[in-house]
Amino acid sequence: MILFFGPPGSGKSVQGKKLVEVNGWLWLSTGLLFRQSDNPEVLSRLASGELIDDELTNQVLDEALHDMNGTSNRVILDGYPRNVAQAEWLVKRLPEHGREIATIIVFEVPNDELIKRLSGRGRAEDVPAVIERRLNIYHDKTQPLLDYFESLGISVQRIDGLGNVDQVHGRVEVALRSCIPG
Repeated sequence: MILFFGPPGSGKSVQGKKLVEVNGWLWLSTGLLFRQSDNPEVLSRLASGELIDDELTNQVLDEALHDMNGTSNRVILDGYPRNVAQAEWLVKRLPEHGREIATIIVFEVPNDELIKRLSGRGRAEDVPAVIERRLNIYHDKTQPLLDYFESLGISVQRIDGLGNVDQVHGRVEVALRSCIPG
């Protein structure tokens, strides 16, 4: 399993989908899992705008991982974990699903570029002050996660997220080849 980290607008989802397209891997996004869920509690929380707590998030992810049991496909996990408690849960549960974390890819993009990218989407929440707040939250919460994974000896690779999709994809492929055989 490969974990993708990066701030909003860094291109994680685009690159995850590209790995699926090029290599036939599986892409798991917790946001997408929530939106596709038939769990009444998840749907209720999404409809009301409530955050989905760790326990329910873990349950939804556990079900998705269970559905992948028996497949040999590599998995890209996007949007999870978001805190150290989730990271600890993931490390504990993956062996039960026959998986382990091979590496972590961190997409690095300067804040001014992220603000430009996100401001261009046209969403109501994509105004500079809100974007900057989201970026600060991301940076504050991500470093403890990366420190935790590195303390376990898991490779953390930082990728320059600037450039077009194919340029960034080339960097991702190089990073993956350096740590994942075949």
